[in-house]
Amino acid sequence: AVDEYSATTADGIYAVGDVCGNIELTPMAIASGRRLADRLFAGPAFANAKVSYENVPTVIFSHPPIGTVGLTEKEAKDKYGEDNLTIYRSKFANLQYGIYDVEAEDKPK
Repeated sequence: AVDEYSATTADGIYAVGDVCGNIELTPMAIASGRRLADRLFAGPAFANAKVSYENVPTVIFSHPPIGTVGLTEKEAKDKYGEDNLTIYRSKFANLQYGIYDVEAEDKPK
């Protein structure tokens, strides 16, 4: 088991990255390692430094590409209540096609 400060159940042994079972993304592993290094070597000002796993953006390089960040709509409704939410939906074209003066719906999928 690994706690929120990357400490394992063995004193002085830490774990970061995919082995922790949080978010399996390289940038998150790097951020976690940096916070650990800050805590261990940067002095008292960083004694409570830890990485946040909330609102981590991720993308799937599929066709079309899919990106997400934050809670799902269902998670947000469960956490905050439907009356306290404003849901926005948007469409974006791939940057590859951004230079063309064509509506998003008409660009290659």
